[in-house]
Amino acid sequence: MNLFELLLDIGGSAEELCSDFYSSNLSEREGMRLSNIINFIMRNYNNQIDLEDVANAAYMTPQAFCRYFKKHTGHTFISFLNEVRINDACKSLVSGEKPDCISGVAYKAGFNSITNFNRVFKSIIGQSPRAYIDAYNNVSRVGLIAV
Repeated sequence: MNLFELLLDIGGSAEELCSDFYSSNLSEREGMRLSNIINFIMRNYNNQIDLEDVANAAYMTPQAFCRYFKKHTGHTFISFLNEVRINDACKSLVSGEKPDCISGVAYKAGFNSITNFNRVFKSIIGQSPRAYIDAYNNVSRVGLIAV
């Protein structure tokens, strides 16, 4: 949940995101490697991206990449990718424009299955996408009435 709040705060800026993941004992070389990995994910999260893709971009085997990423971020690659995608979906669902249908938002954020999107969304946010939209709209209406 902290990662999700961080992503909301920084609005998807990969450079700022990387700085929060760096441990104090990371060498400059390792910092650059982690930054390149995060940048790759942030540029490609809404496309089909898998472990092989990101491991190749980091010049690592998938197994070595998984250990490296977990050690330096505290997240698995899939959990990080899902949180980035859900962050994008949340922004789309509550944008000032007329929101796309939920399935359209899911596919635009990089999910290939609406069922998987709903499951991941609920596990990260704690409620369904529809409940999230409704809660956001209720808060917005209450804010307008209070002013």
